[in-house]
Amino acid sequence: MKILVSAANFCREPLPVYPLGMGVIAAVLSAAGHDVRQFDPLPCGENDYPARAAELCRDFTPDLVCVSIRNLDVADSQSANQALFQAVCAVIATWRRLCAAPIILGGSGFTMNPEAVMKHSGADYGIAGEGESAILELVAAIAASRPPVRGTIIRKPAAALSGARYSRQIAAYYDDQTHIMPLQTKRGCPFHCVYCTYPSLEGRTLRLRPLDEVLDDISYLKMTYPDAMLYFTDSVFNDPSHHYQDILRGMLERDLTMPWTGFITPFGVNGDDLDLMAASGLICADLGMDGTTDATLAGLGKHFTFQEARTCCEQLLTRKVSVHANAMFGGPGETWDTVREGIANLLALAPVYTIIFSGIRLLSGAPIIATARREGLIADDWDDTQPLYYYAPGIDADTLHQQLLAAFKDSPYCVYPPSSRSNDYRTLHKYGFAKLKKLELSQQRRRS
Repeated sequence: MKILVSAANFCREPLPVYPLGMGVIAAVLSAAGHDVRQFDPLPCGENDYPARAAELCRDFTPDLVCVSIRNLDVADSQSANQALFQAVCAVIATWRRLCAAPIILGGSGFTMNPEAVMKHSGADYGIAGEGESAILELVAAIAASRPPVRGTIIRKPAAALSGARYSRQIAAYYDDQTHIMPLQTKRGCPFHCVYCTYPSLEGRTLRLRPLDEVLDDISYLKMTYPDAMLYFTDSVFNDPSHHYQDILRGMLERDLTMPWTGFITPFGVNGDDLDLMAASGLICADLGMDGTTDATLAGLGKHFTFQEARTCCEQLLTRKVSVHANAMFGGPGETWDTVREGIANLLALAPVYTIIFSGIRLLSGAPIIATARREGLIADDWDDTQPLYYYAPGIDADTLHQQLLAAFKDSPYCVYPPSSRSNDYRTLHKYGFAKLKKLELSQQRRRS
């Protein structure tokens, strides 16, 4: 069959992200013998992509269209860009207008609440969760003229994890914009962060891609995009399985060292781990901190203290690795005392570059949903397509917003709201700690 696999997101905050999920589905379908084309509307822009899509439909005439939805919004309560889902629906409507092929939805953004997304989008079928096995089953049924009932949502764990088929044309855009290329080495997350959907999307059991496959992917990316930084997209890169250690040692043994980043947890990390990370090319660590005090870390379900996070930052910086962290105010356990303590803690972390969020975006499948329902924060007719944010009892969102604005307005390292300094964030990821001075200069120019 001729199958078109399309991304659907236009999110550029804080930086555009290569649609890895689309690439995974393209790889699986291609390996099964189907004629597959990939399309990403983001490089074209919201106004221009329909013309490119129409040209592709005329030339390719797909039998099926698969649409991968990465996210429904930017998860930032203060961002003006809360209409991402409308843009996603517009992409789906464009494919519906341009061709008669059935439309299949999938991806993490779809999986969070597939019934709601199906209802609003008008697609034909959906795949919730992992797509490798489910897409082959669905495509085989359609090819055999045995399609399921329209509106069917398939849930089927992957028999084996697949790497991505990278589109050279699409990747060229992201390489130019960010110098970042993503790679997934495993799925699953054993941790219990209350706001996170990774366990509901991928399960709690870690499932590892074969080491040789991962290293071959790294080899391809290093050869094809020599100026790029590798981004390990695993929920937590330094997980308890220590799979990451085998990967990093393999990079050293096969001369595959290159600049890389990934989600690093301070939990259980030691100096030997950090030495291995730095030797293999770690240039910027995305630290999974999120809380700002011991009380709020506990409320978020973290298994480390703020001092442990601070020590991890210090150890990374001594190894010339820049550090980016996310921090959230307003979560479970937050009080006005912890807000003041958290502000002081973040300011003292400099030169750690911290992206700060107000409130916690509520997403189906996250444990915090149960807390929010008990506290009467969720209406009966709410679904994930409508951005909704959790604030602890007693924390007023507007007051918190004003306090955070005042606290961080003169800091070159603490970014609030997240969308306010997207260009600086891109600079950090491109160049790491050695170029962090550019961020300070940029901030000085804004104040002058």
